Amino acid sequence: MGEIIGRDYCLKNPAKIINLYGVGIFLGMLFSKKKSLLQRVTESYRMRGVPMPGYAGNAYKISAMIEFRIAGLYSQIAKKFGDQVAVRDLFLELQQEEMEHGRLMLLCLYTIALKPNLSFFPSVRDPEIRELTNWLREIRKKIDFLSLEEILELTEKIEQGEVNTIFGKLLKQTDQSESHLFREQMELLKDHAQSVPLKINKLRQKQAA
Repeated sequence: MGEIIGRDYCLKNPAKIINLYGVGIFLGMLFSKKKSLLQRVTESYRMRGVPMPGYAGNAYKISAMIEFRIAGLYSQIAKKFGDQVAVRDLFLELQQEEMEHGRLMLLCLYTIALKPNLSFFPSVRDPEIRELTNWLREIRKKIDFLSLEEILELTEKIEQGEVNTIFGKLLKQTDQSESHLFREQMELLKDHAQSVPLKINKLRQKQAA
């Protein structure tokens, strides 16, 4: 998957991109391939926007933090298996996907409005969140000592666990036009809990061949 909305989509839908994010964002996509649309939009809002305060804002910050931590974990795994192209490329792809997820949460942080449909506010004080972040920290410490199969099993567990649930619930709460396009595209794609195991199974088959 990589980028949630690729450059080709932007170039085919200029009116939609300009209407939502301005001509500057569209021209950036037109003349440069260095940044994804979500990266450009997120950076734009972070420079001039005001984040949602309080419990709601913190919830989206927490989700972004978790997604970025997982991206870092996948980057570490890609480096560990740098001499195995198929493994490295899979985890670089997963890293990019997690980075996009984190950026999407930051975009939501700057564009959501406090409405009755906002009711899910995960907090750093929640035992589940503390347990999840501690678990991810421990995984990063022992990556160098794990086999490929152990890492693949952990990856499946990460993507089928609480991380995906938190991201999905927070994304469903957003309906502002600035984030709706990304949410719409996410809903057209397979959920990570479905797509990642398929990619891992394909890798296992390739490794066994």
